[in-house]
Order: sequence, then structure tokens, then C-alpha cells
Amino acid sequence: MKAGGPTAAELLERDFECDRLAVAIDAALAGEGSAVALEGEAGIGKSSLLAHVTRRGRDAGMRVLTARGGELEREFAYGVVRQLFDGPLMALDSHERESVLGGAAGLALPALSGTDRHGGAAADPGSVLHGLYWLTANLAAGRPLLITVDDAHWADNASIAFLAYLARRIDGLALLVVYATRVAEGADELLPATAERGLVSEVLRPGVLSAPATLELIGWMLGSDSSDEFAHACRVATAGNPFLLQELLRALQADGITPDSTSCERVAQIAPGAISRAILARLRRLGRPATRLAFATAVLGKSAALRHAAALAELDLGAAGTAADTLTSAAILGDGRPLEFIHPIVRTTVYAEIPAAQRAASHMRAALLLEADGADAAELAPHLMATEPAGDPGVVRRLRAAADDVRDRGAPDAACDYLARALAEPPAPERRADVTYELGSAELSAGRGGAIAHLRDALGGDLDPRLQMAAATDFAGALSIAGEVQQGVELLASLIAKLDADGDAETAMKLEGVFACTAQLDPATSPQVRTRLARWEGRLRGDSVGERLLLASMAFDAAHRPVPAAHAAELAELALGDGRLLREQTNYAANFPLAAWTLVWADRLERAEQLYTLAIDHAHERGSLIGFAIATGCRSQVRFRQGRIAEAEAEARSMLDDEAGVWRLGRPMLIACVIDAMVERADVEACERFLATHGIDEDMAAYSMGSRLLHSRGHLRLVAGDPAGALRDFEQIRGREQRSRLETAAVPTRGSAALAHAQLGEHERARELAGEELERARVWGTPSALSFALRTAGVVAGGDEGLELLRGAAAAGEHSPARYEHVRSLVEYGAALRRAGRRSAAREPLREALELADRCGALRTAARARDELLATGARPRRAARSGADALTPSERRVCRLAADGLGNRDIAQALFVTVRTVEGHLTLA
Repeated sequence: MKAGGPTAAELLERDFECDRLAVAIDAALAGEGSAVALEGEAGIGKSSLLAHVTRRGRDAGMRVLTARGGELEREFAYGVVRQLFDGPLMALDSHERESVLGGAAGLALPALSGTDRHGGAAADPGSVLHGLYWLTANLAAGRPLLITVDDAHWADNASIAFLAYLARRIDGLALLVVYATRVAEGADELLPATAERGLVSEVLRPGVLSAPATLELIGWMLGSDSSDEFAHACRVATAGNPFLLQELLRALQADGITPDSTSCERVAQIAPGAISRAILARLRRLGRPATRLAFATAVLGKSAALRHAAALAELDLGAAGTAADTLTSAAILGDGRPLEFIHPIVRTTVYAEIPAAQRAASHMRAALLLEADGADAAELAPHLMATEPAGDPGVVRRLRAAADDVRDRGAPDAACDYLARALAEPPAPERRADVTYELGSAELSAGRGGAIAHLRDALGGDLDPRLQMAAATDFAGALSIAGEVQQGVELLASLIAKLDADGDAETAMKLEGVFACTAQLDPATSPQVRTRLARWEGRLRGDSVGERLLLASMAFDAAHRPVPAAHAAELAELALGDGRLLREQTNYAANFPLAAWTLVWADRLERAEQLYTLAIDHAHERGSLIGFAIATGCRSQVRFRQGRIAEAEAEARSMLDDEAGVWRLGRPMLIACVIDAMVERADVEACERFLATHGIDEDMAAYSMGSRLLHSRGHLRLVAGDPAGALRDFEQIRGREQRSRLETAAVPTRGSAALAHAQLGEHERARELAGEELERARVWGTPSALSFALRTAGVVAGGDEGLELLRGAAAAGEHSPARYEHVRSLVEYGAALRRAGRRSAAREPLREALELADRCGALRTAARARDELLATGARPRRAARSGADALTPSERRVCRLAADGLGNRDIAQALFVTVRTVEGHLTLA
């Protein structure tokens, strides 16, 4: 690319692409964002088109951010992001900078230069993406914005993730994103190359030059008209590729070739696969200083400071400047500073010419040179990655520092790569376990599959004692996420035994709490937890971190034993420690969710909602997208029980719709919540399509939270008239409970199975199971458990006995916070009274049920209450399906926040959606 923008030669036959880019610019100026991909082989002219759109954007008054990927820079986390934002942010005054980095945009700071992350918690990758999106949105709000990225296939993974995240949310922004990428050349799947994947509005694929354009270019470069034969030979030799054609013509020009038919043989000699040789021949003719400077520039990367290239080439600054000018005149380097090759093909050609051993040594020297000049560890890492492993402690130290830095900044993928290279160096034996732990921990953050193996190796080695607890906690989290709890609990138990033997009581207690909550997630390992917890019974008051971790598991275990719910709730409150447990745990620990969920089962729904809302606020403060996902997903379950069905569905769907899949472990629970809501708000076929869309198999054995989904699917099958299928689901849960010894009245499996048996005509078995459920519910003692168990027993028993049980079910739920259970019991009681001929008595519970069901958004239950009222001779009001009642779950969720006084941008930032989404919901509402 020549300085000053593309020339007419470089835009030959690019009128269509230029016109489409002009349309996209006009749309961005009008507030309609879009992303355009330029795809094609190397040299086809993508960079020229990017230069053209950059010039057009500036002329139109747009703020323009540009970046370019590089082969070496692929290892530099957020390298492209920093190219885009660092300069423009520095150009702003302090007030403007504070404004564009306000709100959620502040979460982008870890990805930008000049931000010291050490000493704080590592940034969550998802929150950094969210912050970068809002930084972009804020910049675009002040002035229409154009972002261009050349050679995007060489962008670092963290920057690619940002481009993909931005493209999905570009609608409604005064923004145009244009990126250029080579076809089938290593572009990460996060940056799809086709519009079919929905991330770009348009894909432009510049074509090869035609015969007339080839003639025109020859005339411009060689200064005379060409024969048709010569032009044809050139076009065939370069396949019409504009850059390769220009390189061929430069080589022919240097040889003094005239463009006539007699020179066709010379074209054939130079061109076939020999463009690189022509470039190197041109380089060698420039002399040794120029060659050495070109080699140094190729090692340093796409933008090299002259002083660094001079030092690496062992030239004084004056000689290096002269050599740079010579390389520019020969079309090897571009104009200006820093030093940059005229085209990536040229850089690749020059770099490949350097012998492998010399390249590796040069990268080591480059790293030391940059370090001496004040570069941070992350800037050194790409060079260190290109060196040969040699057992150098300095390389290990620098790579570990780089990994620490980029992980703090929310780029754990890059940290994994640096630490894997450090491990290959290798480190000194006494440091190997520490490096292995760091690698495993980074892999856990990045969602990579090697985390368990590396964390296991680290715990089995001579791990630094300071890191042992952290490694064990990460190991437990990795096991939970991967669903491989059985494989790791033995190692955790052995570590606890060792700590006990060493007399480190508090650390052993902490690890025991981590072990317990991890083992409780798997039916095969949870039985041993109860035995281990028994020795702590009555001894803990929540006075330390270790005690609180243990109490969380004890509360969860109590919820699965025949004890009153009040006892389990008391243990849970001790564990929660007025919020201390939340602040103390890591993203991957399950102790807080287990303690809070015990309160849900204990019908402390208002308290549980407060806790999960606190957890959402805490996640926002830390910028933890995984923490936000877990807390939001759990709160959706609470709200469903409270009868806030539309809100519950909206929250659960928002987590399921997240393309990053930040809470994979909780998918079954989220799907269950949506299904429960859809049973009330949609037909059976829609529910079944939803399940099929989310790939739910018949067997839930592989899902650690599968019981919750099995329970919901079983009840869906009851509604659909498939009691045999429902019974299979309930029996799967029973099997899991028996293996784990974790049975709770809060998940009424026996009662649910009783309903299936009753539909199948197996009344004796139905009565037996309903009786068992009622017995358990009376011990547990919560209104919701009693209401369900009494209702089930009444439906199964029928007659006068059943009517009395249903009366008890309605009464039990009267003061319960679980309004959804109460409304269902009211309907069954009213229907039973109507069937018994007591139509007048039936009207009161049915009217109450209808009013409550409408308020809950329980449309199916409301319809049944209305039908039953009609059957009593009453004239109930029609269903309200206008105003708030007509809103979708997502619309209602947005409207609620708007009613609380939040502006559109605040709502969008809080819900991790776009302003356009919020505006659409409010418009429809």
C-alpha cells in the first residue's frame, strides 16, 4: 500500500466494491450499523479497498479507527484492539475520555494499554468484551465511527472475539466495520468468513483482473503499450492477481524487458512460483545493510521502530535510515515510520529467507532489546514464543509474567499459549509444578480441555504451598464444569488428609468445603460427603472462611435429609455470613449457590431473591459474566416459584441465548425454567420444539443438573398425555437420588411419579407414592412442599377423601411465597368441588385462582380456572391480553427496568443487550 491512499492502478476494476462500501458508509452516517467482510487471496487488493473506504469515511466526517493483524502479532493479546483504541483515546481530553469510558465501557480498560491490572482480580473475558462493545457504542454515539481491520486472519484471538461480539450487536449503531481476511488461511472460527453465519451484512470478494485491466496496468508500470500476447502471458503467469502482477512487472522492468510478444518467454521464466525469488533478487541487489535491515524488520513484526531495527541489524542509526530509504525506493518497505513492509507477502518472503536458527536467535535478541527499552512482558511474549526451547530460566520468567499480565486483562487464551511454551522450555524442576498449575488455571478460565490434567499434575508435584489451595479450588471447579467429579475427588481427599497431618486446620477446612460442594454435584460421589460432614455437626458457627464453606454443603445436605426446612435454612444463613461467602469465593466455586439454593427449597424466596440480586450486583462490580449468568439463572427459578413467570422465562432465555455459553453447567436448569414457563404460556408442540432445538437427549445421566430438567420434562409429558414418558423421566430422577442419597421434598419426585401412575390407571402404586411424598413434605414442613404433596394425594385419591386433601393443599399455600404452587392447588380444589356438585362453594377458590393466575402469567392455569368457573354457572371476565398482559417475557423485563427509572443505555448495559433491542421492546410495549 502506498502512502496517501490507493492509486488508480490499485483500484482497477473495483467500482462495484467501492460503490457497496459507499452505501455502507451512508447507512452508518444514518445510524444503521453494518459489518462488511473483504475476502480473497493474498494480493487481490483488499488492502487497497480498505485504504479507499478509510479515505471515504474521513471525508464523510467519520471517526476512523484502523488496525492490521500480523503473523507475529497473533500472539499479542488484544493487539488489534489496542491498535484500534489506544491512539484515539489518548487524543481525547480528560473529560471526553471519562465520558466514553463511563458505565459498562469501563470494563474495557483491562484490554487497553496503560492500565495496570496487577494486584486486582483477573478480568472476566466476557465482561471485557461487553466493555469494549460499550466503548465502541459510546464513540459511535458522539460521532459516526468506521473501524477497519486489515489481515484479520492474523489478528489475535482476544481481538477476534471482540470483532465477533461487536458484529452481533452492531444494529442501531452509527458504525461501519470493514475487515479484510484471506480465504481459508487460518481465520479463527470466531470470525466467520461468510454472511451466512449472520455476523456480516455483506461479503465482498474482489475478482482477478480482466485482460483489459491487465493491459492498462502494464501501460502504467512499464510506460508503454503492451502487446496482447505479452499481457496474456503476464495474466496467466499471475492468475490476474493485482499484487503479483505488479511484482512481476517490477522484475521485468528491472531487467529492461519491453512488453511485446518477444518477451513472453522471459515472463514464463520469471513468473511460475518465482515471485518470491524476484522479491529476494531485488533485495539482494540493494546491498548488505539493506538486507540486514529488512531481515531485522521482518523479525520485529509489521511496525518496527527504526532504532530497534537498526540495533537488531547491528547498524548505526544513520546507516539504518539510508538502508530504509533504499528499501522504500525498491518497493520493499512502505513510506514513513515505523518501518513496515509494502505488503504482507513481501514480509513473509523476507522472513522465510532467514535461516531457522538465525530467526530464533534474532527473536531472542529482539525480546532482550525491547525489554531494555521498557517494553512490558506481553510485548516480549511473541518473540519468546518464536525462540528455540533451551531451558532458559529467563524465558520462563518472562513468559510467566506475560501470562499473568494478559490473564489479568481478560485474555486467558493467550496466557495458555505463553505458559505452554514456558513449560516446553522447560522450567527448573522446582518451578515445574508452579508453571503447570498456572497453565491449568488459565485453561480453566479459557474453557480449554487440558485444565483437569494440568491441575492434577500440579497437585501431584512439588507445588508451592501458597498455590496449593488455589490449585485445589481450580481443580474442583474444572471437575464440576467438565462433569468429571468422580475422577478427582480422591485427589482432593488425599490433599485434605495431608493438610490435616501437617496441622493446617483452617486450610484443610477450606479444602474440605471445596471438596464437599464439588462431590455433591455428582450422584456417584455425594454419598461420601455426608459421612465426612458428620464430624462437623453442631461444631460450626460460620466464624471463618473454612467454616462458611463447610456450612454451605451441610445446609445443602440437610435439605436432602428428613429434617425440617428451618434447620437447613439456619445452616444456610450461617454459611452465607451476611454476604461474606459471596465475596470470598471464586467464580467456579459452588458453595454460595448451594447455600442460597437451600433457602429457595426452604420457601425463603424473598431472601433468596435478595441474595441472587446481590450476586448479580457483585458480578457487575467484578465484571464477571459467569457470575452474572449463574446468579441470573438461579434468580429465574426463584421468580418462577414466586409466580413471576414472564420475568423468569426472560431471564432464563437471556442466559440460554448467550452465544458464549458462559454457564454450560447450568443449561439443564435454565432449559427447565423455560419449559415450565412455556407449559403455561405456549402449546405442547412449541415446548417440544424448544427441547429439540436445545439438543436434549432422552437420558440425562451426563448432566449434573439433569434432575431439574427431567422433572420439568416429565410434567410437560403429563400435560401432553404421555404418562409413560413422564414416568421414565421421574424414574431417572429416582435412580439418581438413590445413587447419591440426596432426596428432597423440595423436588417431589415420588408425587410426580404418582401422577404418572394415576394417568396410567395404576392407582394402587399412585396412592403409595403419593403417601410417601406427603410424609416427606410434612417433615420438611414448607407450605409449597405441603401444597404439592396434598394436591397430588387429593388428585390420586379422588372422592371425599381427595376433596379434603385438596382443601388442605389450598390452605397450605395460602400464606406461601410460592404463589405458583398455590394457584395450582386452588384450581384443583375448586374443580373438585365443582365435580362434587358443590358449584357455589367452588366459585370462590376458582375466582381467586383466576385472578392469581392472571397476575402470575400462568395462562394455561388461568384458562382452566375460567373453564371451571363457566361450568359452575359463573360468568368470569375475559382473559386480559392487552397492555402489560400482552407483553412477551423479554418486553416485560425491559419495561420493569424502565419503570424503575433506568434509561435505555442503562437497561442495555445491565442486561448485556443492545440499545436497539431495548428500544424495540419499549416501542412494542
